Amino acid sequence: MKPIIYSVEDDLNIQNVIRIALQNTQFEIVCFDNAKEMFIQVEKTIPDLFLLDIMLPDMDGIEIIKKIKKQQILNKIPIMIISAKASEVDKVIGLDTGADDYLIKPFGVLELVSRVKALLRRNNTSTDEEDSINIKGLTINKKEYSAVYDNKTIRFTNKQFKLLEYLMTKPDRLISRDEILNNVWGYDFFGETRTLDVHIKELRRKLKIVGINKEVIETIRGIGYKFVL
Repeated sequence: MKPIIYSVEDDLNIQNVIRIALQNTQFEIVCFDNAKEMFIQVEKTIPDLFLLDIMLPDMDGIEIIKKIKKQQILNKIPIMIISAKASEVDKVIGLDTGADDYLIKPFGVLELVSRVKALLRRNNTSTDEEDSINIKGLTINKKEYSAVYDNKTIRFTNKQFKLLEYLMTKPDRLISRDEILNNVWGYDFFGETRTLDVHIKELRRKLKIVGINKEVIETIRGIGYKFVL
């Protein structure tokens, strides 16, 4: 059965590019130019992936993500933002709200297809195993995509959680940027490596909020990162 992808994009030219690219890759793609119609269709059929523009006529992409994440039946479905808003702040807002990936317009068709495949593959291989990792009081729960420190719960986006999980499975070990990108984003990752820096920055910020003031994710300049809690 073909994966079903819902795209919300009000620019008809871009919408057609997305439709043709994904249809040619044997995906079932349904396009909408507003959020209202998309949510009506969700009531009938739940997709395997959402592609969302940010600037839309009725409800912007960030609000759509918030609405998706509030619904238990939808909140584990991967989301990719496709937007012309390219600042680091825009990316952080999108990813922190719950998007799993952020693609900047204009984009290449091959990059779009590659990222879509990576998101679908990771979602299909994920499990519901209730498992946890604990390092010096910081505990992550793989089932809930959350972390607890000093009785304070930290909520992460899917990608932030996967990044923290990968770092915590290799404590006190230098991990190269390429290794992280390959294992967290996928071997066919085809985008800006700054994406990793943005996620690291957000992990540090969220860990600091709950009282982990030590720089637990060390930057090894020009090489990668090390988790040293």
